[in-house]
Amino acid sequence: MKTIVAVTDFSQRSGVALRRAAAIATGAGARLLLVHAVDDGLPRHILDHRVAEAEQTIGQEAATVGGVNVSCEVVVGDVFWALHRAATQAHADLIVAGDHRRSPLRDLFRDTTVERLIRVSAVPVLIVRIDGAPYRHALVGVESDEGPELLHVLARFGTAAPGRATLLHAVSAPAEGLLHYAGVEREIRDDYRARIAQEARARITAGLKGHRMPLDIRIVDAPPRLAIADLVESAGCDLVAVSSHARRAVARGLLGSVSSELIRHGSTDVLIVPRIVSRSRGL
Repeated sequence: MKTIVAVTDFSQRSGVALRRAAAIATGAGARLLLVHAVDDGLPRHILDHRVAEAEQTIGQEAATVGGVNVSCEVVVGDVFWALHRAATQAHADLIVAGDHRRSPLRDLFRDTTVERLIRVSAVPVLIVRIDGAPYRHALVGVESDEGPELLHVLARFGTAAPGRATLLHAVSAPAEGLLHYAGVEREIRDDYRARIAQEARARITAGLKGHRMPLDIRIVDAPPRLAIADLVESAGCDLVAVSSHARRAVARGLLGSVSSELIRHGSTDVLIVPRIVSRSRGL
């Protein structure tokens, strides 16, 4: 990585994200750009005051970061688009943001700024919730063959990369319900599930050679959201990495229900890595 962009609204949540971004920048040997956006919908005299105030505050935040090449920038515009433009112009390799302020009613009816950013971002976005220690154990949620891409992004954290990773795939046996309804014997249904799991493992392990991070692969028969939550709790994972998807020729990402759930209600840090696919599925 060459450039990491940390977005800030000067809240405590952003402070946690800035410390994580600085740690990753140090581990990856990257420069760090700290960005704050001011909404341009304000009256001019208020806008000018907010910008001047923000420039002073962001400079103070940048001064707290040690051991890394750091710069700061205040941008003006629609907050979401201004942040996206700043990250694009900086040729960011990673965008780091703090957890959003949670409001059940707001979360139900509208996307957060970070979700909107993820939908159009061509680079990974890391949502930070955990302050302090380096990452120990990453859960990498996969539905097909995207494991190598996700692991590659984690490896680019350098010395700040997680100590180990578990690739998790929640098996979906599409004909299971029909077989059960038709009265097919349990042994035959078990063989069917085993074959689906075996095919999934073969698909997921393809291309994993060469990754140095200690790695485990788990194939489970459970809904993805439950499988992720169970493994996070049982294995003590502190980072979950999944893909977002974008249809070709359409500048809009597709967040599945699992990704959205992790963004809005997860307890760990979440890394969303964009992936171009012809059709969005699952995670």
